[in-house]
Amino acid sequence: MSTTGYEHCSTPGASDPDSTLFCEEPFALVSCGKAKRSAPSAAADLYTSDSFRKRRAIAEDAGRAWFILSAQHGLVPPDEVLAPYDLALAETGPDYRSAWGAWVVAKLMHKVGPLNSKSVLVLAPAAYADAIRPHLQQAGARLKEPLVGLRQGEQGAWLAAEVRRHRLAGGGPATTAAPVTVASVDDHVREARDAAVAAALVAYRESNEKLHESRLGYADTAEADELLQTDPFAFLLGVVLDEGIRAERAWGGPLELKKRLGHLDPWRVRDQRDDVRAAVAGPPALHRFVEIMAEAIVDAADRVCSTYGGDASRLWAPGSTAAQVDARLRKFRKIGPKKAAMAVELLVTHFGIELAELQGTNVAYDVHVRRVFLRTGLVDRDDIREVTRAARSLYPARPGYLDLPAWLIGRGWCHATGPDCAQCPWAMSARC
Repeated sequence: MSTTGYEHCSTPGASDPDSTLFCEEPFALVSCGKAKRSAPSAAADLYTSDSFRKRRAIAEDAGRAWFILSAQHGLVPPDEVLAPYDLALAETGPDYRSAWGAWVVAKLMHKVGPLNSKSVLVLAPAAYADAIRPHLQQAGARLKEPLVGLRQGEQGAWLAAEVRRHRLAGGGPATTAAPVTVASVDDHVREARDAAVAAALVAYRESNEKLHESRLGYADTAEADELLQTDPFAFLLGVVLDEGIRAERAWGGPLELKKRLGHLDPWRVRDQRDDVRAAVAGPPALHRFVEIMAEAIVDAADRVCSTYGGDASRLWAPGSTAAQVDARLRKFRKIGPKKAAMAVELLVTHFGIELAELQGTNVAYDVHVRRVFLRTGLVDRDDIREVTRAARSLYPARPGYLDLPAWLIGRGWCHATGPDCAQCPWAMSARC
């Protein structure tokens, strides 16, 4: 797999380091990301969010020449070294974006020559795509903009599905997160045994097709999943309800509540305590804990209105860190450390939410996760502090990344009684 895709381009003046690259093949423009490394790096490696890595993987696997759209530096080749910076195009004014768009396309034409009739794949959200579109169209380029018009969650789903499609088509090993190797984990864990377990967990997550489904897949129906992806308040209520009942039933709860109330407006929910209780009670009951969950739903609506202006998406507003989102979620009734950690990972993995840093993610203290950590020797005792410490040591860049593979292994094969080690795809049965 090519790193830059420049093999399709010829350089007329090799002695000139800034010579124009005449590209006959299609090429891609990939927007930057908020999360970055803390030290100067090649632009392709500077941005650390999952969504950027997916966009990069799609561009590279297509064999295209590609460039990065940087809010601060304009058009950037992947191998150009940049220092970390803090500027998002969506946070700039219209005059800046207009000038930025013209600057980007001018640099692009200097790099690749005339754009007339050339195919340009724009893997960028609306703020970036809107700024460059008129200038690219004026230059005669043929645009493909698959992310424009999609909500954040829909963008994440499209990227995940496209990465999976490339994998199935043999397009190359698209990477959605920084790989953990034994060598890198050994910097944080002395025992090679633990490093091997961590590497196996990450490898299992990378290869598990469940992570690349186009729908969330938590509720029983696509309609319920769609509501979770399009209504942040519904997602928040799903987190609240996910306790003491089957997960699919809990995540389908927001849709059923909306049908019974006729709406899911937090401003109205906060003032309808009796109606909410009746809706939760059914029949059939939405939850086994009718009184507790009805109160938690009303309290959640009240906090969303009083603290976040009625917009639950402000819990994970742009620029937020994983630790900040986790702390905000834990202020809601019936959301403790376990569910907050799970929610943060869902937002990043399934909804494409870009957080400023992911070091504050945690593995959920779930029974399946705890069992896998215990049986593989990552922890010596069943203690939330021990499990958290182990995850932070094994994968400090994003501890919560280990949560889903451990949960899948624990729920699917590493059962409390009668673990199915022979069929476990993890190939770690010797450790159990």
